[in-house]
Amino acid sequence: MSVRVVRVETPEQRAAMTAIRMAVFVQEQDVAPEREMDALDDDPSTLHVLAVDDDGSAVGTARLLPPHDSGDPAHIGRVAVTAAARGLGVGAVLMTALEAEAVERFGEVVDGVRTVSVELSAQEQALGFYDRLGYVARPERYLDEAIWHRDAVKVVTSPDTARDAPGSVTGAT
Repeated sequence: MSVRVVRVETPEQRAAMTAIRMAVFVQEQDVAPEREMDALDDDPSTLHVLAVDDDGSAVGTARLLPPHDSGDPAHIGRVAVTAAARGLGVGAVLMTALEAEAVERFGEVVDGVRTVSVELSAQEQALGFYDRLGYVARPERYLDEAIWHRDAVKVVTSPDTARDAPGSVTGAT
């Protein structure tokens, strides 16, 4: 299966994003529905993306939040892949696309290299996935919606513009 990542721009894409998150977080993991969708989902600075397979079906979603303040990391969250598409690399494609966007949008250029710190709140059961992508988990753990989490961080760099990089996010097609 080949997957492309697109920005959530239409009501249909928003519905697909919501359906994936509800299936993964609410139905599978018992997160309260009113806690799954939050005010950041409607914030215009939040970038939502969908992973779309060859036949146009949405198979994953994630979001990118801007840094709170200068020097703070960008934040990737709400990474969810449909049960049928797990283990096929969809999560890695989503992460690569949002990392490229984070570098492009929030990176600072030093000596010709654009750099940004990206943080996420990883469920402990997903730490191996994030570790393989280069994220370093902090030792402190905490419960969020009765699921153990640890924050993880990665410094992402790009010598050129991230929009030309593989996995970069495209507009709706």
